[in-house]
Amino acid sequence: MSGLSELLYAFSVVVTPENLLVIFVAGLVGTVVGALPGLGPSAGIALMMPLTFGMDPVGGLSLLTGVYLGTMYGGRLTAILINTPGDAPAIVTALDGYPMMQQGRGGLALGLSAIASFVGGCFGLLMLIFFAPVIAEYAIFLGPPEYFLLMVLGLSMIIVLAGADPLKALIATLFGVVLSTIGSDYVSGEVRYAVVPELIDGIDFVAVIIGLFGVGEVLVNIEERVVLNMGKPRFRMGEFIPGRKELKEAAAPIARGSVLGTAIGVLPGAGATIATFMTYITEKKLSKKPDEFGNGAIAGLAAPEAANNAAVPGSLIPLLTLGIPGSGGTAIMLGALIMFGLNPGPLLMIQSADIVWGTIASLVIANFFLLGSNVLLIPLFVNALRVVQKHLSAIVVAFCLVGAYAINYSEFEIWIVLIFGVIGYLMKKADYPAGPFILALVLSPLAENYLRQSIRLGQGSWEIFIARPLTMSFTIAVGVVILFGMVKPLLFRNRSLEQRL
Repeated sequence: MSGLSELLYAFSVVVTPENLLVIFVAGLVGTVVGALPGLGPSAGIALMMPLTFGMDPVGGLSLLTGVYLGTMYGGRLTAILINTPGDAPAIVTALDGYPMMQQGRGGLALGLSAIASFVGGCFGLLMLIFFAPVIAEYAIFLGPPEYFLLMVLGLSMIIVLAGADPLKALIATLFGVVLSTIGSDYVSGEVRYAVVPELIDGIDFVAVIIGLFGVGEVLVNIEERVVLNMGKPRFRMGEFIPGRKELKEAAAPIARGSVLGTAIGVLPGAGATIATFMTYITEKKLSKKPDEFGNGAIAGLAAPEAANNAAVPGSLIPLLTLGIPGSGGTAIMLGALIMFGLNPGPLLMIQSADIVWGTIASLVIANFFLLGSNVLLIPLFVNALRVVQKHLSAIVVAFCLVGAYAINYSEFEIWIVLIFGVIGYLMKKADYPAGPFILALVLSPLAENYLRQSIRLGQGSWEIFIARPLTMSFTIAVGVVILFGMVKPLLFRNRSLEQRL
């Protein structure tokens, strides 16, 4: 109960008009930054860091963590409204959120995703408050072999995302793996396939998703002359608040997404992107109606959004207790802690307990502020979209190009966005799934890095992947998933034969 008493004391210190204003503004700024394609948590925190110069540590860290959490709320807005994810974790939100928008359920999608984000954030914060030391203690025992097998397990889950044509999913996956090898090698530093200097650091993942999901969707919509089914302009809050039926359908997926998002967020280097993909795959596997996923499934929207926000407090656990950043955003937060003269690591919560618990209390307040502001502002977002619908394609492309330039302030990223916009258009026309491609692009570099580290630790022996109970468990899990993938087509073929007979 010491953690709870520390938190209650922190609330008494943090709850002042000045701090509450800072937290509220930080959440709104984070929401806007998260909604803009190409920015996201890392850019949002980096842009706001100069404003913390001269602030006290609690106020400065409250500002940065409020922006961090706000970007997770904001990423879903453009993902649902115009199928252009504001950041990488929002990719999965677009898979079912945008179809709901096209079906005239955009308000419901925004309201449900806000509630899922709030619940996921609350669960992650509870884990941060009560179980941070315990979780961090176990997470530190995960080495390169465990992380490699986790990445392989994630890649093997592409079988679930394969859809009706596994061959096309495999081609898309291999395309993602090949692209992930471009740039400097993690271990040796050798440059691979970098035909221009800008590719030495590889192809920027954010630029790829902006082109694939933003420009690519615009090209398809222009060709097919898609018009969003948004109904008549009105500001009825009832349209944006889910009913009992929707909440009941979303309850279990939100709970699973919260648990999975926190657990994956704790793992250093995993982050919200992997958490949302893994959650989406899990929900599709558990669903009795997997065909609805990608066509406006409530579970496909709610679970990843819960995982998305749960991963934020989860990623703070290794940062605050071990000094290990769990994501790109927390990597910048690590620099902020050092900037304020703090010593990230196991002694941080002892030597600077007042600052740590003050920051956590600010996150709790920010989560409540963000729920209220995001729900209340839904009519504004939806009706603004109604007004600009005739010019929506041009606006989306403009956002995409500005977001691309903002990544590295380079024209090269704009060309990447345009190239992958055409690739996204061709993939959609040829019915190639984007999910396996994106998942491979995210996990392949990590898998390669951990594989080579593991081989070095094992001195060239592959036994390192079965030497410990945990690695053995992961290896068996990968084998089971692959076996399921081989047997799955035969099972469906037998079922179709039985139905014909």
